[in-house]
Amino acid sequence: MDDSNPGAVIVSGAGSGIGHAVTRRLLDEGYGVSAWDIAAGQLAGANDPRLMFSSLDVRDKSAMDRAVADTVDRFGRVAGLVTCAAIFKAKPFLELDESTWDATFAVNLKGTLLACQAVLPAMRRQGGGAIVMFASSLARSGAVHGAHYAATKGGVLGFARSLALEVATDNIRVNVVSPGLTDTPQPRGNMSDQEIRAKATQIPLGRIGTPDDMAETVMFLLSDDASFVTGQDIRVNGGAGLF
Repeated sequence: MDDSNPGAVIVSGAGSGIGHAVTRRLLDEGYGVSAWDIAAGQLAGANDPRLMFSSLDVRDKSAMDRAVADTVDRFGRVAGLVTCAAIFKAKPFLELDESTWDATFAVNLKGTLLACQAVLPAMRRQGGGAIVMFASSLARSGAVHGAHYAATKGGVLGFARSLALEVATDNIRVNVVSPGLTDTPQPRGNMSDQEIRAKATQIPLGRIGTPDDMAETVMFLLSDDASFVTGQDIRVNGGAGLF
């Protein structure tokens, strides 16, 4: 990346959890950040000239097109896209209604597709960029009461590999981070503290992940240190699933 103009990284789902940690880390490293979320959340009151917040829904392609144009106008270039926006409400399979299924796919998978479609033209015009999508360890393990969520995250994996092949000649890299259990509002909204502590004892490194763990992996994938890395799924899970 051009050190004289690092440009901006677009982060969806930037108002909380992993998206917020990624936003903070990018600002620490001198990037501009175009932060997207329905509500500002943890970014409310932030006063940083390198931060631009857009209140939008990732199901709204036209809103994302406008936000990309605004990002280019303000920062000159789009260095990267990090798609953190996702929803998950645990439901037993036979109680999984169509509206929940459709909403989960619309945000988690279709929202990722639309964000990429909004950003790719700008990346192509400037001659490159990096995209980091978020999947989940549940894409491989499955989840009781989480068939809809696991299905969307499995879709992200296939989508990312396909997009990586399609845009490689444009000097655009596409990779995935698959977190294990991470201390964010999402699992806290579906599990008790006792359940989370019990799951932590099953992780070889003896703890659940933090948003900062995921942010550090994102920073690597966005950087020139990962210039020969594309189409990969980085599993940041403390060793879960190794035995």
